[in-house]
Amino acid sequence: MAKGQLVIWLAGQREWLSCPPDEVTWLDRKLLSGGQDPTLHRSPRCAGLRYVDRRWELFSRDTTHKVYVTQHSADIAVDSQAVRTAAQHVLPMAPVAYETLPVRLGEGPWLVSVGKWVLQLCVDVPADRRDQPSVPHGDDQPRTQDGRYLESGSSSADHGSRPQPDAVAKVRTFFDRNGTACMAMAYYYQQFILGAVAPQAVPMIEVVIALDLSGEGAVSDYKKELQRRIWKEQHHQRDLAEFLLANGLISRADLERARKVAAVNERNGKTERAKERLRYRPRK
Repeated sequence: MAKGQLVIWLAGQREWLSCPPDEVTWLDRKLLSGGQDPTLHRSPRCAGLRYVDRRWELFSRDTTHKVYVTQHSADIAVDSQAVRTAAQHVLPMAPVAYETLPVRLGEGPWLVSVGKWVLQLCVDVPADRRDQPSVPHGDDQPRTQDGRYLESGSSSADHGSRPQPDAVAKVRTFFDRNGTACMAMAYYYQQFILGAVAPQAVPMIEVVIALDLSGEGAVSDYKKELQRRIWKEQHHQRDLAEFLLANGLISRADLERARKVAAVNERNGKTERAKERLRYRPRK
């Protein structure tokens, strides 16, 4: 078999659906709910599966639902809450007219949850590809819907370590307890969130001023803490944006929240006071 086969279990019909490798299989309202759930989108405004560079990948154009993905094991129930809790990857809500970063699906069974619905998938990778385990996004730069590239930076594997198994949960806990840190990272990586061509991080001092953070090193401290929770070490600065975006840990909603705070700070004079406090002079 030249191509890895991907099949989806259709619980209502008690049969497997084979996904053609030469076209997108849309995880739309009809496939997920038999057309009964109006909160789900129709194609092409939903998540989908496609065969790219001899690998299957899951992507999303859904602007209102996150997509939760985990490998299926005996201790994970086929239930939306169970999949969310066990999620290894989370595709965030997509910006309008763009896609989220895709997740490459390796061999074996998977669970995908959208809203309250769960699909069971199974990928059968050809034997000649089984020595190349799948990782999210693969080795190349993932594209947005209109063909623009998001910078992925250097691979964590280059540094000899991978994210900890509970890294996503640890970061979520950190952001839940520290909403300012979440806004700061969204503001810092705003070009990545918006899908800019060759995105660049916002200068740290501009983030500190806009959000009136406690000190000039606040953003750097947040980055260090996030790397500690994800990799238990530093030296992953270029991997951080990719990890946060791919797992839905920062999103367009977080960026909008940060921008509103920045606008309020501008109106009430906090921005100017922060500039004076830090003796900030914009570059000419």
